[in-house]
Amino acid sequence: AAPLIALLALLLAVLVALSARPGSKTVPRQTFAPGGNYATALAFGGGGSSSSGAALRTVLVTGASGRTGKLVVAKLVEREGFRVRALVRSERARADLLKFVPQLAPEQVYIGDILKSATLVPALAGCDALVIVTSAVPRIRFLSLVKALLGRAIGWSWRPSFRWKGGQKPEQVDWEGQRNQVDAALSAGVSQIVLVGSMGGTQPDNFLNSIGEGSGDQILVWKRKAEVYLIDRCRASRSTSYTIVHPGGLLEAHGGERRIRLGVDDALLSRPVRSIPRADVAELCVQALGCRQAKDRNFDVCADAPLPPEKTSAQAATGGFLRPGGGGLQELLSELQGNNCDYNLNTPPP
Repeated sequence: AAPLIALLALLLAVLVALSARPGSKTVPRQTFAPGGNYATALAFGGGGSSSSGAALRTVLVTGASGRTGKLVVAKLVEREGFRVRALVRSERARADLLKFVPQLAPEQVYIGDILKSATLVPALAGCDALVIVTSAVPRIRFLSLVKALLGRAIGWSWRPSFRWKGGQKPEQVDWEGQRNQVDAALSAGVSQIVLVGSMGGTQPDNFLNSIGEGSGDQILVWKRKAEVYLIDRCRASRSTSYTIVHPGGLLEAHGGERRIRLGVDDALLSRPVRSIPRADVAELCVQALGCRQAKDRNFDVCADAPLPPEKTSAQAATGGFLRPGGGGLQELLSELQGNNCDYNLNTPPP
């Protein structure tokens, strides 16, 4: 009986862990309480639009019904100087977002499809900035997982298979959809685009690329292709800047409690801890808006393991924490000494 119980426990753990987006790790979910300690703990001490002297006014967040996108919207609503818009795919997603961020008015939440460019035009009209938090989302096939675990128990090697949420594969969402968003944003005259990608883009054999049909749907390849497109279009426009954030595994955990680490070219993947709370990623996106040091920058980001509360306060004074009195985005970027990710590494196909 003991081996069977252990097998069932392992099955449950894997199901929970793989229910998140690529590179994510699931821990107990934290809800957003407007005006509460959660919002206070996430405030940066320095950097961002208020200190840059060039605050962007109207910001659209796409992928706003996702777990990271919701946090970006919630943070922007609480900050002064922003008129916030959100893009979701359905009325149900709109209702969920309005419940999560009750300060939003229904008319601030647009319904659109990133694969249909015309639906993006109303949401982007008059916007100063765009924050892209869209991504294809894998879903494990339950029977394949059972087969893989049973095979493991008897010494055979079977690999679970995956499908994609809504049937939308990375080539559609992470390449075509992001390309449509970039084109629509530039046509609307936005001055800054912030894009949330993923670490692992320099590694052709990264596990995330193997998720999907056959040998894999190459999600990191399509993400990297979209990033190169964004950079090229912004450079050609000469009037729109970009900021690309590559987080490690995403955690459903409190933000502002871990020392943030920036890097380039997947060097952070050699660290023992390569994850980061979604709340901290959302905070980085908000801080990037209007931050001169974030203009035309792309970087990887993860976080140290959390410290006990009594040690966190003392360590925050040394910088690198996303909380009041700690370091902000400007300070973190200074640690890179001007380095950006090199897209000559694992160059995506044309």
